[in-house]
Amino acid sequence: MRGNVTIGIVGAGFGQQVHAPAFKSLPGCELGAICASHLERARKAAQTLGIPKATDDWRELVADPDIHALALAVPPSLQAEIALAAAQAGKHLFCEKPLALNVNQAQSILTAARQSKIVHAMDFIFPEIAAWQKAQELLRSSALGRIRHAALTWRVETYAYRAKSEGWKTLAASGGGTLNNLASHTFYYLEWLLGRIERVSARLAPHEAEVEARVDAWIEFAAGFSGTVSIAADAFLGSGHRLEIYGDSGTLVLENATPDHARGFKLSLGTRAVPRLAAIEAAGDDSNADGRVYPVSRIAGRFIEAIRSGGTVVPNLENGLRVQVLLDAMRLADRSGSWQAVSAG
Repeated sequence: MRGNVTIGIVGAGFGQQVHAPAFKSLPGCELGAICASHLERARKAAQTLGIPKATDDWRELVADPDIHALALAVPPSLQAEIALAAAQAGKHLFCEKPLALNVNQAQSILTAARQSKIVHAMDFIFPEIAAWQKAQELLRSSALGRIRHAALTWRVETYAYRAKSEGWKTLAASGGGTLNNLASHTFYYLEWLLGRIERVSARLAPHEAEVEARVDAWIEFAAGFSGTVSIAADAFLGSGHRLEIYGDSGTLVLENATPDHARGFKLSLGTRAVPRLAAIEAAGDDSNADGRVYPVSRIAGRFIEAIRSGGTVVPNLENGLRVQVLLDAMRLADRSGSWQAVSAG
């Protein structure tokens, strides 16, 4: 297309904090409207960000011919409805994770996007971070030799648990819970780094709660090795985010003990030749106060370029559907108490 791509942002929380500065930093892009659940909040966000239009009805953005694309920063339950309507209306889509509440909803959105031939993207941020990209490079170089197993721990106390808030992240009907909020990221990047997951077993806890605070999972990769995943959103003074990958020739560790979920990762490598973990430098990032803005802007930049010149973006709704398949398999594994094969979706 010619001219700037005009974005409508739906959601004045993460949308205002991260999506707006990410898209504003990009050439060939302008913010045309913002939608919030309350009109006054939308107006305040629009004034702060210099956005010309504010509304409390996302349907106005779907129907607005001056809006070329929507960036959605809303709960999964609402995102599924908006994304489907926007795709059917031919609006390009930038979505948050997880895409929807279940596989059926996610598949409907992807089908509509394909039929409308829109550009679509999913905001899986970790592969955009320099330390993660360096980790993938080392894995592809066979620095670790044959992979034996992987272990992921992510233990934090999120704002919802720290403040004992009653927002959507603690409501099942809205798509809250640790599986959706944190594990959705991990299943995307584990396959990005280590290949396809074939079987899963899981335990979600506590069972008596509205949504799970903790996810413990056991996974088998198509390449023949296993992995463990342990995630907690209610861990006061938690140890942070750590991924360990063990091979027969080396060990790779990615870890972040800081409160910024996106910035602060340190990468270490140890090999048979140098049998100790040594820091690996991975330059890249920016000085934005919120570490999430930079990785989001990288995906957003590819999204805008694809709209302007054609092509596709990775990650996209196909990746969103794939993660939804894994999330649904985890829930079934928890309910059944047995291992579940993961379909090819």
